[in-house]
Amino acid sequence: MAEQLSATRQPAHRRLVRGLYWRGLAISFRALKIPLSTIANAVAAKAPWSSFATRWDTLEEYAAWLKPRRYADWRPDPLGGLLDYFPSLDTIAAQFRDKGKFVDDCDGLALFSAQNVRQFADDPDAVYIVTLIMDPFSFDDKALERAAHVICVFRREGVWRVVSNTDVFDERFPSLAAAVQKNSYCIIHPVLWAEVRNTRLRRLASGPDLDAIGQSMERRHSDAGVRST
Repeated sequence: MAEQLSATRQPAHRRLVRGLYWRGLAISFRALKIPLSTIANAVAAKAPWSSFATRWDTLEEYAAWLKPRRYADWRPDPLGGLLDYFPSLDTIAAQFRDKGKFVDDCDGLALFSAQNVRQFADDPDAVYIVTLIMDPFSFDDKALERAAHVICVFRREGVWRVVSNTDVFDERFPSLAAAVQKNSYCIIHPVLWAEVRNTRLRRLASGPDLDAIGQSMERRHSDAGVRST
């Protein structure tokens, strides 16, 4: 795990709490998040995604549009994150129609950017929504709010890029594992578990080993390329 930080040293009782924490969250994200998203989106206002007409010529132009938080911004999930779900593209479009702005937590912002950066990616089918669970004991405060996060990761011009909430990070990374662990948000917080989904929210890989996840995604990408030839 060359790219992945080791969990912080803690006494036995804290290691037990940490293990229960990330495993419980992982089960919730894998088993409950998509069904809850389906239910939440079924009752939300909708508009065709095609009605969201903003376009950008370059990734830098998109980053400049996103950064001021004028058109997209972060807010916490309801009930302090207990109701954690992805919006759908048509519920995102409805917010732009009704409010002129999209507001959601990191899940929704990652999904939103994943759709928008596909045109700038080396392969639009290799744009990923990555859910992370980090070591809560590596945070000084608000650990339960900050230790779980969702980012958008994609390869552009042969290197990996990261979008976190409304920030398109300038950093370039040689691998998916490095992008997940070493981006500006996660760089000092050991990633304990990650899940990779595509832009249609299909789960592609998950687990505690970032290198193994990255290698799995490379094999999947290579196999898809062979099938398309």
